[in-house]
Amino acid sequence: MPSRLRTLCSVMMTALAVALLHACVRPTPTSNAPARDLLYVNFVGTWKGTLEVADGLGTGTRVTRPAALQVLPAPDQDGLELRYSSDGAVTSMPHVDHLHFDRAMTDAVWGDAGAPAPQAFAVRSREGGRNGEVLRLVLEGEDHNGDEPTMIRETLELSPAEIRLVQEARPIGGDFAFRRAYVLQRAQ
Repeated sequence: MPSRLRTLCSVMMTALAVALLHACVRPTPTSNAPARDLLYVNFVGTWKGTLEVADGLGTGTRVTRPAALQVLPAPDQDGLELRYSSDGAVTSMPHVDHLHFDRAMTDAVWGDAGAPAPQAFAVRSREGGRNGEVLRLVLEGEDHNGDEPTMIRETLELSPAEIRLVQEARPIGGDFAFRRAYVLQRAQ
């Protein structure tokens, strides 16, 4: 074999080996995936634990009851479908929300899947979420469902084994007050 042909074959074999190595060695999703994708993947599943709410009597006492949350990829939109259920709920049907973050995770919409327009939120802070760290998101948005506008703060903390969803509300100009808290562990 002439030396030029041998050199060409050697170069081609080296290029083929490098291409094959590059195709087989990919970064792990936990290290290079966008934060939104990591949230979506880690949030999907079945979660069981408790729901804590005010007793409804105006005493400031909180009531805790068993609760469950099933999180699925939203079938009709980019985002997640959250199906809540709890013992002692008014109806036996689960409450279904839709949650969607923009790609940069600076804005979100979160609300009843059957509502004409879900609640818009700004992501006020985002911490952790990489390499097994707890991801903590704080979202704030204005709720116009009542007579007066109310600020809503949703705090979401997600680890591989546990999720906390805390909602607080405040009238414009007032202080944030507790509304509800889900504390759930991964069931599957």
